[in-house]
Amino acid sequence: MSNHLTVAVAIDIGGTKIAGALVDSDGNVVANHKDHAQWTCPTPRIGGNDVAKAVAKIVALVNEKAQELGYAPVACGIGSAGVIDPSGRFIASATEAIPGWTGTQLADIVEAETGLTTIIENDVHAHARGEAWLGAGKGHKSVLMVAVGTGIGGAFIVDGEIVRGAAGLAGHVGHLVTSVGRGFECSCGVDGHLEAIASGPGMVRLANHRGATVTDGYDLVAQATAGNEICMQTITDAATATGEIIAGLVNCFDPEIVILGGGIANAENELYWNALVSAYGEQLMPALKKVPMVVASLGGAAPQAGAAQLAFAHVAKRAG
Repeated sequence: MSNHLTVAVAIDIGGTKIAGALVDSDGNVVANHKDHAQWTCPTPRIGGNDVAKAVAKIVALVNEKAQELGYAPVACGIGSAGVIDPSGRFIASATEAIPGWTGTQLADIVEAETGLTTIIENDVHAHARGEAWLGAGKGHKSVLMVAVGTGIGGAFIVDGEIVRGAAGLAGHVGHLVTSVGRGFECSCGVDGHLEAIASGPGMVRLANHRGATVTDGYDLVAQATAGNEICMQTITDAATATGEIIAGLVNCFDPEIVILGGGIANAENELYWNALVSAYGEQLMPALKKVPMVVASLGGAAPQAGAAQLAFAHVAKRAG
């Protein structure tokens, strides 16, 4: 018996791997790549179309298993690195973390190979959708998500939908200006952005500029823990700048809750968190002092949950 309108195929595309899952409309994972090794693969490094074909292959395998289980997936949702065209159909621009990804007509390729309606979301936005649906933001109508890791991104969600902006570029938290970033060129080419000094690589860069010798984020934390004053001050300054930026966003958008995700947030470094929370609280307007800032709760499951929610929302919108 076929269970229509109950499951979606969810795909997470990262710089190193692609992974698939089958998720039902309550957010339960029916099956994922941990159950089926063929549902994951390294991200191809030889061109965007090869990545898209690898994605289509995994989607087909997930869809096939769904049919065996008596389900008929309603759509395929994909979370991917890069700027996604507002149509949700192709990769408008991307870094070379996935070579040749810019311009890839991902939805068209997946639909042609599998017959499943396909919709794409930026990976940070997919993460935010997942947290808002099933994680730390569950039950809240407005959620601000900030992800701090290799880069810094974000998303503002109202009533389950991402606020995208006129060009679909809303949420680039890492590209807000901070005084600490002055003199440091951001990955986008502009001087002074938060990401240039407060992302993982940015903090390493800042510490080395100040006279430390740091190889990576782990080394930065280790040296700070051992008492290296430059490393300690670098972490403090980066966290302070991030807290101030987040507070400014809260003052501007008035969300019910702020969720912090990404590798740096999950590291739970006490020095970083103390500075972040202090700066956040200091810069909030009095009426917004009670807006909580919490750590994302779904971990690695969030992007696929968000991709599934995207698929269900897309189908509901088309039907309505």
